[in-house]
Amino acid sequence: MPSAGTLAVILTERTENKILMKKLKIEKIIIFILWLSVILSLYLNYKFDIFLIFGIIGLSIITLTYKKYHEISLATLILILFFSTFNLIKFSLAFGLNFGFISIPNFILLIILAYKRRNQILDLYEKWFAENVEEIESGKIRKIEYFKKQFKNLSDTELNRKLSEEKLTDEAKNAVIELLNFKNAT
Repeated sequence: MPSAGTLAVILTERTENKILMKKLKIEKIIIFILWLSVILSLYLNYKFDIFLIFGIIGLSIITLTYKKYHEISLATLILILFFSTFNLIKFSLAFGLNFGFISIPNFILLIILAYKRRNQILDLYEKWFAENVEEIESGKIRKIEYFKKQFKNLSDTELNRKLSEEKLTDEAKNAVIELLNFKNAT
């Protein structure tokens, strides 16, 4: 007979798995629709196109990474849906609905995915593209040094006037304050 702690862990894992499966449902539906489109296209039209091959490769990557590497799968799905919206990747050669150079079905799937997974997409963006604190601080220091070079030949009165009258960035204000402190110290 398992202990109460073991049962709690098992129930927690099952609950987490159910929540994850509910979250992943929209991706499953979109992947199914895209595979169905590829299969129907191959069944009805025996021609291969390089854009269809890109679509099959992209769908294969998504399908293989779906369970274990969900972030990669989501990012790849967004990427191939974006490219397929502009017909750079195709999932069907047999049928299609285009408005100019935009594929309407793929665009709708992209919008639905982006709406349903907007929080996960923002998390991915922050995780992959956000700057870290050290990079931000070094950028501020570089800007302060730049403004110090620009303002170094100004007199104390001109520096005070710049500080009080002009709208300056924080880095420019810090540079003016540092120059004033340096001039007053010497």
